[in-house]
Amino acid sequence: MFKSVKIHEGHDNFFTPLRLLFATLVVVGHTFSVALRDANAEPHVFFIYTFSYLAVNLFFVASGFLVTKSMLYRKDKAEFSSARFLRIYPGLFVHVLFVMFIIGPIGTSLPLLTFMSDPSFFLQPLWVLTFFETNMVMPGMFEANAEPIGSAPLWTLRYEILAYIGTLLAFSLGFMKKRWMLLAQFVLPTLAWIAAIQTGIFENIPATLQSLLRFGVAYGLGAAIFAYKDTISFNLVGLIAVTILAVITQSTVLAEVTVNIMLAYFIFFFAYIKAPKLNWMQGINDLSYGIYIYHWCVMQTVFMFFPGLGVASLFVFTMIVTTILAALSWHYVEKPALKSKKSFAKFLRFSKDKKSSEKTVLSEG
Repeated sequence: MFKSVKIHEGHDNFFTPLRLLFATLVVVGHTFSVALRDANAEPHVFFIYTFSYLAVNLFFVASGFLVTKSMLYRKDKAEFSSARFLRIYPGLFVHVLFVMFIIGPIGTSLPLLTFMSDPSFFLQPLWVLTFFETNMVMPGMFEANAEPIGSAPLWTLRYEILAYIGTLLAFSLGFMKKRWMLLAQFVLPTLAWIAAIQTGIFENIPATLQSLLRFGVAYGLGAAIFAYKDTISFNLVGLIAVTILAVITQSTVLAEVTVNIMLAYFIFFFAYIKAPKLNWMQGINDLSYGIYIYHWCVMQTVFMFFPGLGVASLFVFTMIVTTILAALSWHYVEKPALKSKKSFAKFLRFSKDKKSSEKTVLSEG
């Protein structure tokens, strides 16, 4: 029970089932908001923290670790960019089309021709794929629901993309060569968060900046753990200790930081724990992304037709339909797209090489 868990190389870990758990927790949280017709109805499960808040932070801690690992393992900007782009955009693009052409016509109160001729309908791909506006609000859609939004969870992907760009820039500028540089990715946003809370300016800064600080702390913590992966270990006593730390610091400026440390400890303790009887879970399909991006539109549609559903019933119906859509997305969109990582990286290099070649010809002339 007290045996320490060490981070090790290879795919012998439980990150995939953990990500499925995180995505499911997001669905749980959003079910309360939709079923109770109140955006603030999601219960607080750890002091001020809700299911979805904790789950998204868990995603970012894990992402900071795995994306940093990907960058330093590949040491190739084209391969890294290819992998990150293909992990997000193909699935997201199909999701946008699904909401536009399937969910939208079902969920709108307007005649189909009126709905599909509205300018906002055609602008959805541009808005969402650039992350300018990700809620997918379209005319007449889900008017009877509390929130007439087609895809509320997509807003966090904006910060995931920014984290990828930040990692790429840090690598390109040589800021990932030393362990302390990766540690700084956690220390700097942490200090900024504490300063913003301590001085009282946090509530007055734009929501985008608030989210950058929030996710910067979580993602940076994952990166820092990767930097020191060979020297740290995790055990049950430590998990209890960091949980107690998170509890006793809840009324202080350190609350967000200590909660993220608790979440990180949970992730790595269970991601690398030795559990031979559960090893079959390591081979399951990674449906977490599909569940995350599809659950909201499914939930909104189900509730539109069955507004009397309670929280538990809505959750069950949503998970069944969403899991099917996530499986289809994984097998027919995400997984095939990821298989083209090398060819897309080659294309990115070719573009770069071509520009370099043209520049050389011009200088020679």
